[in-house]
Amino acid sequence: MAEYLVIRLGTERDSAANWIAVDGNGTRLSPPVTGPLSEATRDVGGRAVIVLVPATTVLTTTVDIPIRGGSRLQTALPFALEEHLADDVENLHFASGTRRDSGLLPVAVVAHTYMQDWLEQLSDAGITPSRIVPENYGLARIPGTSSLLVDGQQIMFNDGADNEFVIQGVKPSDALAMTGALDATGDGEMAKEPDPATSSHLLVYCEPTAEVRRSSGPARVLRPPARGDVTALHATPPGSLARRLWMDGFPSSLSSPSAADASQRMAVSGW
Repeated sequence: MAEYLVIRLGTERDSAANWIAVDGNGTRLSPPVTGPLSEATRDVGGRAVIVLVPATTVLTTTVDIPIRGGSRLQTALPFALEEHLADDVENLHFASGTRRDSGLLPVAVVAHTYMQDWLEQLSDAGITPSRIVPENYGLARIPGTSSLLVDGQQIMFNDGADNEFVIQGVKPSDALAMTGALDATGDGEMAKEPDPATSSHLLVYCEPTAEVRRSSGPARVLRPPARGDVTALHATPPGSLARRLWMDGFPSSLSSPSAADASQRMAVSGW
């Protein structure tokens, strides 16, 4: 069975990286490691390297576009998203994934400068990535389940379908209120009668200390977004993110073979 080394880059160039070895089923082959990126080289061996990059630097969204693929799609994406972007499209990479059941096409957008910097960091460490993936897509979409990962001051969320976001500096209850699952008054009540078609289970990934903080405050912040139940898993990234990658297949892949070629079009293999 194939083996992979999943490396999660920090938000700053000199930040410590996190990495873990897993097999093709997502089973952990090593404990999570934190340290300088250069030290991850010794764990590469013959493994393919999957790199998770900060979610706050990559725009992940969906578009309703009838073009099915190929160069026509790649040409159309910037125009489909241009009015929603703060930067000029010439400064950005665009990558599309596999069309979802809803018909919407997932798209990742990242600045050329970020891609160049990531590839330079990896090259300096002697690491050649096979895939570069926005870290929030390590949180799998599970039908009928809302998944929420609490990572320090950052929260990653998806509802198992098309609703997803990454947000910083808010409580988990505030994040759920953004989805309409909870009211915005802070009392933890349901915003409305749950729709049977919506997620009926809330899966929370957090450190044990984060669980304590939520429990020591109003426990209602862990209410599910519809009639169902809540599961809190004490797993810190990148372990939880690495595991989710294989639960739902690889998400987006922002691929470029070398730092010198970082400005090339991003390729995606299996969202």
